[in-house]
Formats: sequence, structure tokens, C-alpha cells
Amino acid sequence: MTLPIPLRAAALACALVFSHAAFADPVPTEDPGFTDAITEQLRTALPDEHVIVVGPQRLTIGNAGFTVNLGRLFQACRANAAKCDESSARYVAGVTQAFQDMNKPPAPAQVRIAVRSARMAQAYMDSTRATGLALQVQPFVEGLVSTVVIDSPASLRWASSKDMEALKLDAAGLRELARSNTHASLQPLASVAQPAAKGKLGTIDGDAYTASRILFPADWAAMAKAQDGVLIVAVPLPTEIIYTGDESAHALDALRTLAHQQMAASPGGISDRLLRWTPEGWKTLP
Repeated sequence: MTLPIPLRAAALACALVFSHAAFADPVPTEDPGFTDAITEQLRTALPDEHVIVVGPQRLTIGNAGFTVNLGRLFQACRANAAKCDESSARYVAGVTQAFQDMNKPPAPAQVRIAVRSARMAQAYMDSTRATGLALQVQPFVEGLVSTVVIDSPASLRWASSKDMEALKLDAAGLRELARSNTHASLQPLASVAQPAAKGKLGTIDGDAYTASRILFPADWAAMAKAQDGVLIVAVPLPTEIIYTGDESAHALDALRTLAHQQMAASPGGISDRLLRWTPEGWKTLP
């Protein structure tokens, strides 16, 4: 059977990566060796691009802020070291294909909105300033931003002015599309979270847009009401929100401690900052 040209190209890229992996040293299952090994594989696969390590298990490729998060691959390698080389080769092939497809105009359905730390956002904006591409980032609350992203099966990258041009949208239109797509993809809050009893913490675990729920404060009104008007949350990871209806010093300390532990343990950590819900939106706690 003859493969269509795009599939042939993808298959060839995958074969080359597997061929290289077969003769390379095994991928370490500890850092910094793990990150270094995957970085070198990507540099081999994309010899004309700058592949830069911006943090543990976090890379950027090229000049447009194409972000690669190695966290899940790292966890897979730790869980099954015997399959690490094979998993890494497949991952590198997928990222390579996704990067090569990056210049294709994004589909409207790929536009989403995410929560990130202000510090991370500043680092990405600094790294892309020389390209002239404006990342679509807005302040949210102290220490946090919302950013429009382009989501694809193999990767997620921060949206830029180039995507606005491709979709024929201005910044406001792109952001509204991102909010609409993301909100439509979320299950109703009541189906994934129940009010937390006094002295208890609740958690919402989900996909890469779980933290984006805080960008829609109106969705939280019923939860706050059920907790006697007290709702305090933390977003340590893109995939998790922790919350409580108890504003005692002990409860807040427990929430802050857990959020800090989870944030610090992940290269994709967002924040250990506590946010209080109000009818006007979220307010940061000291």
C-alpha cells in the first residue's frame, strides 16, 4: 500500500528517530540526564532549529515559543524504565511532526485559554521578543496570567499575533474564541466537585485545562453559596484545583502547604497563591 505523501513523511521521520534511538545511549530516568537526552534527540531531529532547555523537563523549539513539556514522558519512563527508549522515540517523533506542522494555520477548535504563572509568561515573552511575534497574554490576578494557546494532539503552544492573522481575528476575537472553546469543553462544575465540609479540602483533577475553570468565576457562585459564602482555591498545576470553604488559619495553612508541595514537585507547576471568590471575581490572599 502506498501512503499519502504527508503520512509517508511522518512515517519516515518516525523511522529515522527510531533508527537514531536504536544506536543512542539509553535515556536516563533521572534528571538532568533525562531532559538532556530528550533535548539532544530533538536537536538531532530538528537540526536547523534552536532547542533550548528553559527548566526541568521543559523546552522551547524555534523562535516562536513552541513549548515542549516532558513531564508525562518523564513519569512514564520512571514507571517503566524498560520501555523508556521506545516511549521517548515515539514522543520525539510526535513533537517533531507537530513542530513541522506548526506553520499551518490553526483550526478554530484548537484555540484554548490556559492559566500560567506570570513569571513563566514573562520568560516566554522575553524569549520571543526578537521574533516580533506578540504572545496573547493578559494579567489575571497577582502572579497569574491567562494566555491563549493552540492545542494539538502532540503539543501545546502559546498563541501569537501570527495565529490572529491566520484566523483573521483581532486580539479580542481570538481571546473570546479561546474562552468559548475552553468553557464548552468543561463539564459542569457541580459534576466534578462537591462543597467541602469545614476543615476539609476538595480537589478537582482533570486535563490540561482544569485550572482554566478559575477564568470563569460565575461558574463558582453556587459552590460558594453552598459553603456559606466562603470559597478559597489554589491552582498548583494546570490539571488540578484545590479548594476549601474554611477560612480558619489552620485550613488556609493546610491549603497553602499542599498547593506549594504540588507546585514545587512538577516542572509545570503554576502557583501556591490562594484566591478568594467574590461576586466580582477572585481576590488574592496575603
